[in-house]
Amino acid sequence: MRQIFDAGFAADPWPVLSALRREGGVHRVRTPDGPPAWLVTRHADVRAALSDERLTTDVTKAGPVDYAGFAVPPPLDALLVAGADDHARLRRLITAELGPRRTAEWDERAGDLIDSLLRDTDTDPKVDLVARLAIPLPAAVLGDLLGLADAEREALLGWANSTLLPGATAPRARDTLATMRTLVDAVTARAHAGTAVGRLVAARDETGSPTADELAGVLFYLLFVWYEVLADLIAGALLTLVADPTHRRVFRAATDRRRAVDELLRYLSPQVLTGPRFATTDLDIGDYTVRAGQTVLLCLAGANRDPVVFDRPDRFDPTRARNAQLGLGHGPHSCLGTALVHGVAGSVLEHFFDRWPETTLTTPAREIPWRSGFRHRGPLILPVALA
Repeated sequence: MRQIFDAGFAADPWPVLSALRREGGVHRVRTPDGPPAWLVTRHADVRAALSDERLTTDVTKAGPVDYAGFAVPPPLDALLVAGADDHARLRRLITAELGPRRTAEWDERAGDLIDSLLRDTDTDPKVDLVARLAIPLPAAVLGDLLGLADAEREALLGWANSTLLPGATAPRARDTLATMRTLVDAVTARAHAGTAVGRLVAARDETGSPTADELAGVLFYLLFVWYEVLADLIAGALLTLVADPTHRRVFRAATDRRRAVDELLRYLSPQVLTGPRFATTDLDIGDYTVRAGQTVLLCLAGANRDPVVFDRPDRFDPTRARNAQLGLGHGPHSCLGTALVHGVAGSVLEHFFDRWPETTLTTPAREIPWRSGFRHRGPLILPVALA
């Protein structure tokens, strides 16, 4: 059984994942919590498994031996355990609020928002872009898009600061479920008509879709599940582009912003693994048989550097024409915030380098610590001198 998730994996997972792809692509691994799981690393296998109905995110289908993640208590788990028809219905509700039409208007506000987060830097241009930009940004964006009251915006940012910034006593996200539930309830109770949350609450009251439990699950997803992915994408992209002038130049010269962000998602893979999936029956993945109840971890990072699919996969190329990246998943369980992630990341990076094109690191890139985990990866700090 492989044990690969050590402290250095998040900062540089690529050599390990390359070896795993070459050596069969599917392996039994030991998770950081101890229990084993199947790790799938080849693009074709990961892509197929993402749409395989024999794999479920419903933790009640987990067996007694393998890794099961942590149980999200009802009703916050409503989206995770929804059947196919209900899941599709709830996806339509969410994408109506976070689709390109609704998120495009955020482009116009990106500059003002970034300037507000990086205010007072004219006198002291040395800042940590993780603490000052990448972590608070999703809270600000969600506050605008969902119409959160000031108190809920501050509470969401407080949760992010406590769990995602480095600190000796920082709790894991799983240990803050009570805080998450409190915030979901507060957002629901204080929803205003005409806002995204207000529309969802009105739909609950008028049509019963979503149900009260489903609304809690949807808000749990919108407020927390994708937060870390966006924060890590912004932080990782800024590090990539600040540290290497060539990368910065080709990114800024790219004419297709969505394609350029797709390449960042592929190259960085801020979401290393999907959430655990549980086999509802025996099934084959590659040359291996997964037994009913066993856990499957789909490695998006491994798939995104697969040389069978990507020419020169270790090269950053924002003009890459054929980019079947899986950074936000694929199929019926792909990230519901895809349009939001593309729009926000593209706007932020474009405005940042228009405003501070000569920004430099104040710490060598190789010395910057990364979050030590196995499902997400992103710089813990990003000290720079704005210029």
